[in-house]
Amino acid sequence: MGQLNKREITKNILEHKGTDYIPVMLNAVTFSAAQYGYSMMDIFASSEKWAECVMGTREKLGFDGLCCGNYVLVPAMIAGHMENSGGVASGNGEDTIHCLEDIEKLKPYDPDQCMNLQGGLKTLEIMRREQPDEPAYVIILNPASIALNMMGGKNAFKSMITNPNLFITLANTMEDMVFSGAQKLIDAGVDYLWSPMPNFSGYCISRKSYEKCCWESNKRFNKRIHDAGAKLVIHTCGKYDDRLDLVEQEYGDGWHISDTVTANIAEKYGDKVAIMGNIPCSSVLMEGTPEEVYRIAYQDCLDAGKNGGFILSGDCDMSPLTPLENIRQVVQAARAAEKVLYKK
Repeated sequence: MGQLNKREITKNILEHKGTDYIPVMLNAVTFSAAQYGYSMMDIFASSEKWAECVMGTREKLGFDGLCCGNYVLVPAMIAGHMENSGGVASGNGEDTIHCLEDIEKLKPYDPDQCMNLQGGLKTLEIMRREQPDEPAYVIILNPASIALNMMGGKNAFKSMITNPNLFITLANTMEDMVFSGAQKLIDAGVDYLWSPMPNFSGYCISRKSYEKCCWESNKRFNKRIHDAGAKLVIHTCGKYDDRLDLVEQEYGDGWHISDTVTANIAEKYGDKVAIMGNIPCSSVLMEGTPEEVYRIAYQDCLDAGKNGGFILSGDCDMSPLTPLENIRQVVQAARAAEKVLYKK
């Protein structure tokens, strides 16, 4: 790609403009913290420690991209005072919404007072200064995902069947709050937002429930991200093959896939969205031999990289127990695949 830096290359991939470079972007925050002897609480409390371990680990192992935040704690601010199913103040806002009347008890949300968000913005600032050419992203839960957490999984899944209006109303209520924080991240220049949906796969709910309870909310919120000029990667975390035609309409620039076959997704959707993934983090990255890791990573590149719209990654968060050599093999596989795909 000539003189383009990795931020510009990533933008091209998410805009389907093609590239001759396959970025290797691993969800490696917990792995990085462990490399530096930090707990997750340590790095959540310190933007400096978060940036230090994530940047240092990336540089040491040669992969691409920087996760600079985890914007997920809106419920704690607006519902932490409310009682959960156990009858005690939740603190984190989870399992607090059990009827429509509970929604009226929510506190107003001010993104400027959200330490979770402000920490991510500060980390982004540090990363931009120290590694300016690396694409930086933030993990963000969409309104439907936050609604599920606030209802508690058991109550939310039941509500989707017996009282879908409660779930839908709560997700709609959360939209402006969550977007106000997303706008701060967009204004700060984050390269893309990464939105996981682990609770909406076929492992958890049916396609019918997804379409009825989540789909409209996802489309509306993601369109606001899109219209604000930001890039969005949707993590289809779990079994999504039976509902990817719905996800296709949710304004994602890329899909971070899991529990599926990379070649099949690339063949069916690769001309519509960028593909990210799909090395199994547990059975391959953590437990596999270096040779097995290389083979699977290399094949994923060949299966999805021919049009330049592919980012090599694990299928989800990488374990702190992942061997360093296995990560090096992923990077080597991407560089080798480029020579075949792009005649470098």
